[in-house]
Amino acid sequence: MMVSQAERDIRDAVVARLRLLRPSARIIHELNVSGSGSNRIDVAAVTPIAIFGVEIKSERDTLDRLTEQWPAFTACCHVAIVAAHERHFREYRHEHLRDDLPGELYLDHPLFFKIGRERDRVWRYPEPELDRWNRGPWHIPIRDDLDARQPGAWSLLSMLWADELREECARHGLPAGRRVAMPKLITSMVWHMTGREIAEAVCRRLRSREFAAADPPMTDMRACASAPPESVTERAPAPQKALPLAIAEPSHG
Repeated sequence: MMVSQAERDIRDAVVARLRLLRPSARIIHELNVSGSGSNRIDVAAVTPIAIFGVEIKSERDTLDRLTEQWPAFTACCHVAIVAAHERHFREYRHEHLRDDLPGELYLDHPLFFKIGRERDRVWRYPEPELDRWNRGPWHIPIRDDLDARQPGAWSLLSMLWADELREECARHGLPAGRRVAMPKLITSMVWHMTGREIAEAVCRRLRSREFAAADPPMTDMRACASAPPESVTERAPAPQKALPLAIAEPSHG
């Protein structure tokens, strides 16, 4: 995977923070949002029941593609986040703000600027020490994974490959023959599986699939319904092997 040094600096910081916030997650780089296609999540952290996706915008990138990328990422991630260099932020001062108080910095894109509800989903790089509520600004806006907004089942299942869908259908007693097309497999799963079962199935497959740049596969294929949800725990992450990230010029996307 080819990345610029500017992007790599942010990517390394994002990975380190995700490991702290979700220690048991598998880190995956460049995850396609629908199995294949042009929209890829720069860094994903996949727990047994949730997907956390981070889009990186370095100082050499533009924000133009966020208009297309953000809806695609929020459709399939339980939590989507933009980690952007500070040059992409602009100050906003509310008309009723006292003169002695500073304005607030917002990501300078129409989907985020002046929209307070999205502030928890934006990480400014370099990371400020504290926000106005004395929280670490790089945080995940849910305490445990079961508090996450569940993405649409069809969008989640579209991240899987045909063989993965067939194996999960068979696991749940659904028709899974080679003649069954992918849309039929997904439709059957949407109708006959619970939301949690679908989230677990997708996460199970992403945690065990081979990727060009990712943590080693997590191959425990047992049902994870009894697994406790992740919570924000400040535990030191387990040592991980370095990922093969080459440095190249960015595509400005």
